[in-house]
Amino acid sequence: MAKKKKTRKVKEVGSVEGKERQVKPQVKPAEGEAAPKDEAVTPPVDKEKERVEGIKKTVIPGIIGTIAGFILFAVINDGSEYSNLWFSILFILLALAFYAQRLIFPGFGINVRSFGKKDWFYVEFIVLDFCLVSWTILLNINS
Repeated sequence: MAKKKKTRKVKEVGSVEGKERQVKPQVKPAEGEAAPKDEAVTPPVDKEKERVEGIKKTVIPGIIGTIAGFILFAVINDGSEYSNLWFSILFILLALAFYAQRLIFPGFGINVRSFGKKDWFYVEFIVLDFCLVSWTILLNINS
């Protein structure tokens, strides 16, 4: 004869009174063992995939920023002639980097549609940071 699963009537907040639901039997852990967790554990394969994707999300903007730093150095050198246009130059750089990344990331297997504002802020900051650092290094080497 098959065993019937235990059910009991419970009252939940915002639910119909007397609604039945399945109840998991409580298993007590033996001495020295950890209690089982109800939350799902991420498999190691997914963690590895997320780690590789995170590395790609960091390296690609770094390369784009370094290339932008070399271009800034080649085109405007120390920028003394463009002293009034700094914010415009940086804004154009970030806008071009944004659209370049939207085109480049899918080629590396990164889902751009899953990006939130925080993710875009992160990758754009990396582009700007690498651009300014590489440009500053080139200016110091040249002088």
